[in-house]
Amino acid sequence: MKGSATVAKLWIGVDIGKTHHHVAAVDGDGHLVYSRRVANDETALLTVMAEVSTHGRPVCWAVDVTTGLSALLLTLLWRRQVQVRYVSGTVAFHMAAAFAGENKTDARDAVVIAQTIRMRPDIPILEPSDRLLAELTVLTGYRADLVGQRVATLFRLQELLTGMSPALERAVDLNRKGPMMVLACWQTPAAIRHAGVDRITALLRRGHVKNAVHVAEAMVAAARQQTVTLPGQRAAAVVVGQMATEILALEQRIAAVDDLIADQLDQHPLAPIIGSLPGMGPLLTAELLVHTAGMTEYDSPAKLAAHAGLAPVSRDSGTVSGNHRQPRRYHRRLSLSA
Repeated sequence: MKGSATVAKLWIGVDIGKTHHHVAAVDGDGHLVYSRRVANDETALLTVMAEVSTHGRPVCWAVDVTTGLSALLLTLLWRRQVQVRYVSGTVAFHMAAAFAGENKTDARDAVVIAQTIRMRPDIPILEPSDRLLAELTVLTGYRADLVGQRVATLFRLQELLTGMSPALERAVDLNRKGPMMVLACWQTPAAIRHAGVDRITALLRRGHVKNAVHVAEAMVAAARQQTVTLPGQRAAAVVVGQMATEILALEQRIAAVDDLIADQLDQHPLAPIIGSLPGMGPLLTAELLVHTAGMTEYDSPAKLAAHAGLAPVSRDSGTVSGNHRQPRRYHRRLSLSA
């Protein structure tokens, strides 16, 4: 307190962690009045909120992470209608250079975050997501993880298959379901030759694969080009079979998530408008809504373009004018969606 009649204003910064956060509060003169490490637990966080209030009137809080690590804290703050701002890691890194010392601790990071929102009113305000956006965020993030697993597994499978039979790896498109079904059952050239076109075709037809005969003939023809057994083939065949089965399972899970995303989009009022744009399918529509918080953060098309990195920034100096370049700070995922 600065007096009986005047209540000090406080700016609170939180360095977010998995199990613990560090909370720091500074007053209007930039003096540190509160600093504490707190568990990421509802009771502990409510206790800290009460303790901070005894030192003055909080103007706003700020965090450096907006993902699930800070979900509990943000929910508790929003339920109390507290203003919360987001200080990105890049902003905090550059702001830290303005203060004395080179120490890097959670306590110091929390102070830097608090000082940043005290001195910079332009720091963006976080708004609570509605139910649909929160669910789309979870689903699109989970789908991205599944796609990443599939890509990594596919690259490794291609490497192993090349080590067993280069002709077989070249003959088929491993991004398609048919060849992956065959590799889940038969991996080596000898095994594919022994299976024959008829058995492979029957397998593919049971899996509702188009051009089943063509795929079977291509794989058998490639298998006939190699009769020699390469080193490590037996172990590689076991791994290839397991990887092919894993990729097929991942594709089923991705398709199931796509269905969930489509169901959620059917309930969003902006989905039909965004989906009507050229090239905007359900996935891109969902990602655009997630990365723009439901298109609520922009009051003009220019601000949306700037956030996506599509608007050039000026690099004028002296008599040089009209010099533009791509911005370095923009939303990468939003840029891909746009």
